[in-house]
Order: sequence, then structure tokens, then C-alpha cells
Amino acid sequence: MKKIAILIDGGWFTKAIECSIPAQLPRGVTADVIYKNAVSVVESKTEEIVKIFYYDSSPHEKKESNPISQVVTDYAATSANQARKRLFKELGKRDFVALRRGVVKPRGWTLTKAYQSKLMNGQMAAPSATDVFLNFEQKGVDMRIGIDVATLALKKLVDRVILISGDTDMIPAIKLARREGIQVVLINVPKRTLTSELIEDADLVRNLHPVP
Repeated sequence: MKKIAILIDGGWFTKAIECSIPAQLPRGVTADVIYKNAVSVVESKTEEIVKIFYYDSSPHEKKESNPISQVVTDYAATSANQARKRLFKELGKRDFVALRRGVVKPRGWTLTKAYQSKLMNGQMAAPSATDVFLNFEQKGVDMRIGIDVATLALKKLVDRVILISGDTDMIPAIKLARREGIQVVLINVPKRTLTSELIEDADLVRNLHPVP
């Protein structure tokens, strides 16, 4: 049996599942959906799970004021914030799961794509409160994935790493793992194309057939 670790880029995986089977997710992508799909890529007869790492950012919890309406939103009280916390809590109870949290930081208010299209078409009406949104930037997730891949490889903790991510920033970590004799498996999810650069630096690619 090969010892394996599954490393999940939470933001990427969630969007991939949402795009693949949107009609089958009345409650959205829950902890159960994430866990079920992640373990489905394991070859149970030849692989043994040592750890499942789940990477995502803790939600923004400060109050922010819309620059047009001046309406203040308490992000800690939003339904999206509560859903994210609930997902973390439920995932943390699952077998073999270790949570790795980055941070999310506001990067200013941005015009929506719909309003930008109006500007491009010469419709110059002043933007309303719904024409802007607070842009967030995720920090620290890629770094944490890279550190864990390196640790697993250098300490020879597993024989194989299953990476669920489409981020090319993972390539240096993949190269390190393979130099240390660790096999790297990428997961291909429908409607989320893996780049040729990622595929070239992996040992194997497996197809996921998402389930609700």
C-alpha cells in the first residue's frame, strides 16, 4: 500500500465542483460534498490515506462601508461568513483532515463587470451602490500548500501526494517532491482545465466525476 496525502486548494476545488454539477447542489458545496469527492480519487486497494490537508482563507469579519450608499456591512454577520465557518467546523471533524487557513484582505471597491460593460458601450450613468463590490485578496494559501508538500517530501512521510489544485504556483513544490522521490498526482475536474505546465510536472492525472 502506498501512503498518500491529499492536499486540497479549497477555493479552487469548491468552484470546480460548483461549475461541474450546479443543479445537483441545492445547499451549495458543503463539507460532506468536499470530503466525499476528495476521497473518491483514492485507489482504495493500493493507497492508504495518511492525511487530508484542506486550505482556504478565514472569512473577513470587519465592518466595511459602501462608498456610494455609505451603508455599513458587518461581514462577520453575513450568511456567507457563517457558512464558511460552518464548513471549516464540519470538515475539521472528518477523519484524517487537517485545516490550513490563510487570510483574506480587502483590496478596495471595484466596479462590477456588468457596469464596466455599460461604460464600454458608452452608457455613462453614475454607478449605484449595487454597481460596486469589495474586492478581496486571499493570502497565505499557496505558501502553506508549498510548505506542506516540501515537508511531506523531505521527511519521506508519504509515497504519493494527490494535489487538488489548478494553480501553477504549485509547480516549484511539485518539482521538489518529485526530486525527492515522491509521486505527484493531479486531479482533473470537468470544466476546470489543468494547464499543460502542471500536467508536465506531475506523474499522474486522475479524472474526478463529481457527486453531490
